[in-house]
Amino acid sequence: MTPITEIKKGDQVAFQAVYDQYHAKLFHYFLKRTRTDEVSKELTQQSFIKLWQSRHSLSDAYSLDTQLFTIASSIYIDHLRKQSVERKYQFRFEEEFQEETTSICHSHSDYESADYLDAVSEKLPPIRKNVFMLKIAKGYSNKEIAEQLSVSIKTVEDHYSKALKHVRSLVSILLLLSNFLFQY
Repeated sequence: MTPITEIKKGDQVAFQAVYDQYHAKLFHYFLKRTRTDEVSKELTQQSFIKLWQSRHSLSDAYSLDTQLFTIASSIYIDHLRKQSVERKYQFRFEEEFQEETTSICHSHSDYESADYLDAVSEKLPPIRKNVFMLKIAKGYSNKEIAEQLSVSIKTVEDHYSKALKHVRSLVSILLLLSNFLFQY
């Protein structure tokens, strides 16, 4: 019986033998491409997991070596795609963080000049800013704000919640900046 047939039947001993036979070869395949041990170990593990999970679809027409490295290639391509997406989001985050930091630094004098509420609500969309200012500065209830702006109470709650998240993020950035600046 071939290793492919045994693995297709769920023979764990045959799978362990294949694992032992191909582990180093597969690891070096990934190491050559990624140049990091940790990533290579992870991708090697993923390849063997996928081999086991898709054992029912293995074909006797192709060698186990070919099928295993086909799986490894798809794992590597998925890894590259994931890295690309992560870099894209990290770049966007860094851009947005830089813009916020610049905005905060430029408006730092606003914080010192006593109009704190205007400064923190400056970047909010108009209706969210109105909800925030009516709630914080004037002390209106959600119902009063809803009536004044002709929106539902749920809309007021949603806008207020999002405004608070925005303000909290600004405050946390300011704290980080102040800690950073006072360290040097």
